[in-house]
Amino acid sequence: ALGELLSSSPTLEHLDISSNDLTSETVQLLFSGIQHTSALKWLSLDFNPLGNGGAVPLLKSRVAHNLSCLRLRDTGIGEEDCRALCSLLQLASTSLQWIDISNNDLPSVAMQLIVSGLQDNTTVNNLYVMKNSLDSEAAVSLLKSPLAHRLCVFSL
Repeated sequence: ALGELLSSSPTLEHLDISSNDLTSETVQLLFSGIQHTSALKWLSLDFNPLGNGGAVPLLKSRVAHNLSCLRLRDTGIGEEDCRALCSLLQLASTSLQWIDISNNDLPSVAMQLIVSGLQDNTTVNNLYVMKNSLDSEAAVSLLKSPLAHRLCVFSL
């Protein structure tokens, strides 16, 4: 039902569906509706149990290119999602400026993927990575990267 509603809302710009117990299967249906929403700029899926790979369909979709804000806080995303996010960040056509992947207990290798994706990215200004494994190697990579002067990383 939500997917159908979204497919008939091509001018939707802001969508917050946090804390709705959406699983990767439910989100697949949602993404099918979002595919026709080219105006979507802000998306929050915070506090939904997506699991590893649950955000991959979104991150590989055309819609993700238009987003300026993506919130995946406490969704259980994993390395698969970070690999897809890395690919999105490396595209010249991405509009992402603000990303929150906090509270996902992402392993160091997943954080390294994010750092890799940000190396040549010119759009992201804010990255929230609290409560993930941002080890010293990933942190140093971020600080030494060309984007360090403009990127605000929040991690505790």
